[in-house]
Amino acid sequence: MPEKGTYVFNNQACLAMALYAQIPPKDLRPEIMAQLENEIVVNKKGHLSTGMQGTFAMLDLLTRTNRNDLIALIMGQTTYPSWGYLIQGLGLNTWPELWNGGGSHVILVTATPGAWFYEGLGGILPDYEYPGFKHFILRPGFVKSVDWVKCSYESPYGEIVSNWNSENGSITWDISVPPNSSATVYVPGNNITEGGKNAETAEGICFVKYDDGCSIFRVESGEYSFKN
Repeated sequence: MPEKGTYVFNNQACLAMALYAQIPPKDLRPEIMAQLENEIVVNKKGHLSTGMQGTFAMLDLLTRTNRNDLIALIMGQTTYPSWGYLIQGLGLNTWPELWNGGGSHVILVTATPGAWFYEGLGGILPDYEYPGFKHFILRPGFVKSVDWVKCSYESPYGEIVSNWNSENGSITWDISVPPNSSATVYVPGNNITEGGKNAETAEGICFVKYDDGCSIFRVESGEYSFKN
């Protein structure tokens, strides 16, 4: 319903999968995203109303649109239905088929949150124009509920590292870009330093632009320490 910014049944799964598949016209997508946020935050109070396909699509969509704040809200729940409920409420150590703990425990139905720890909190994202991590994206979700992250991924070119900590509103972020590869790096804020010096003039770094609250750099292989 274009006039209401809704899609099919207006639940999390329908809204997320429509946006994920880029079905709605571009001019309607912001309103549909707003409806999805309302479904997560207001109607479900941070809880899930998705199943196997919808959960994956929603988490991947929110990660790639930099709405890690919404994923962090979902991840922090410990009441039904949530992953926290399965762990704390039911004491499970394998993911069940159903949010109430029922069904099979040997199929990957609710087991879709793991990628977010790498792609969301760690911010290690593939660049689809350069398959195989020849060039990749580093854009962590610096969410308020997390003080530090240590994350690494073994790419075909070597280990990618993304370690950060947040203290008193300032972020220190140490990264490693493997040999023969490069990365586009998103650092929140401006006046960014690398190794204690102006990041825009640091060796191996090229300032691209300031956009959506971030200083964006193209970084060659090497180790860097950013601070905002």
